Amino acid sequence: MKRILIYLLFLIFFLLTSPTAHAQEETDIDIQLTESPYGLSYDGTNFWFADSKRRAIIKVDPAGRQEAYNLGIPFIAGLNFDPREGKVFVASKRVVLKVEPNTGGVTERIQVPIDKIGGIANFQNYLYILDADSGKVTVYDKGAQTFLGGFLTDRSEPKDICFARDSLWITDSSDGNVYRYDPNNGKITGSIRSPSKDIRGIAIIGSRIYVVDRTSREVKKISFVETDRFLSSGEATYLVNVKVKYSLDEASLVGGVVGLLPPPTTEHQRIRNLKTKDPKFRGDMVMGTRALSKKLGIDDPKGVQTLEYHFEARTTNVRFYVLDDFLRKKEEIPTDLSPFTKNKVSVKDKAGNYFIDKIFDARLFRSDWDGLKKSLLDSGVPIRPVRTLSFSNPSKPSFMDTLDLYIPGFGWVPLSSIKPEKIESSRSYQKGEDVVDLFRSEGWNNLPSPILFKAKDSDFWKPIPAEIEVTLLPKGTDLSSN
Repeated sequence: MKRILIYLLFLIFFLLTSPTAHAQEETDIDIQLTESPYGLSYDGTNFWFADSKRRAIIKVDPAGRQEAYNLGIPFIAGLNFDPREGKVFVASKRVVLKVEPNTGGVTERIQVPIDKIGGIANFQNYLYILDADSGKVTVYDKGAQTFLGGFLTDRSEPKDICFARDSLWITDSSDGNVYRYDPNNGKITGSIRSPSKDIRGIAIIGSRIYVVDRTSREVKKISFVETDRFLSSGEATYLVNVKVKYSLDEASLVGGVVGLLPPPTTEHQRIRNLKTKDPKFRGDMVMGTRALSKKLGIDDPKGVQTLEYHFEARTTNVRFYVLDDFLRKKEEIPTDLSPFTKNKVSVKDKAGNYFIDKIFDARLFRSDWDGLKKSLLDSGVPIRPVRTLSFSNPSKPSFMDTLDLYIPGFGWVPLSSIKPEKIESSRSYQKGEDVVDLFRSEGWNNLPSPILFKAKDSDFWKPIPAEIEVTLLPKGTDLSSN
């Protein structure tokens, strides 16, 4: 008996620590889709998709072998495996079928008052049914066999739905995004950009989203990062070389210090291998943030200076969503943000959405950055000007003025444009992977360049105007050796 117990404990340990124990998180697939694929689901071992033209659902095993079950019904519009019942639910016009996965036999028909179903999702005892025409999600209680209402989404071309990570995820072919909703109240809580607009299926396994791209007939993978503040997906890498020309015309440079503000590491970008061509620059604190500085001596010349440095930036498409839970906190603006705040406003004296309303109104009614900043500062919103590089045309990088804004109880959010982008609202903000923040101010005033100077340690840092030239280095350049 003791030997059996030891063996069982060893077996449990092996199963928990072996690579297959994490197969769901690391599953990768290469599915050969048919002509008219629709829907995607995973039963823990096999993937499933439907072919509306063939009137069939198709099982794909881990080796890629496919087995089709012809259901003989038209207008198949999504499918979903329910682990509680061990059945594949298949949607068609005004009906949802329960299908036995081993035989393809139909075991039950659920009549649904929806002509054009966009997709279905299972969670516990509930079936979520997406109306492709209205964008409404209808909830069906499978145990009581009754409809419980639902909620309207704001999607214009919804195509599929799934339940994962305590949320409902809905694809929209009008903009190629995947939207996350709270199933309890129907509120949008996040979104992710997908690699295609013609999405006809979605399945989420661990931290990966798999979508059916009907145009290319491929299953495409989207890796993403999910927190309570933001969703991010996609990645771009840039090797950036920066040349800064500035002038030091001080009476004496001896004892002075030149500071360089590096590109910030944020939720949107990670900076690595920052190096200057001048070896005298060392790590230091500049304006209260980690930066580089160089002590000036008798050998340092006055006049025009040139500083060249390079770095690697890895960026992601990040989208912030300010949910009600954050606004209910009523947290005051921290005192260490006083350099970013012109007018102090007490949060407890304002409505929960005071700041997000002020931000959205300012964006709607201002046409330039100066007017936008003044309106925000007058309203008590902390702001941080950022100098950003746009790589929408990699051969000719361009500079952009952008802002970071602080929302009490939530944190910093980015503004890449004055007017809200299509995906943005008073509650949502985005920053694309084709931009890199080169430097940012440590107060609400603009900085003309990343270069600062102070004549002695006890002085305040003084911004130095500069000419900035940026080029992209070829991929594969070894930055660590330069």
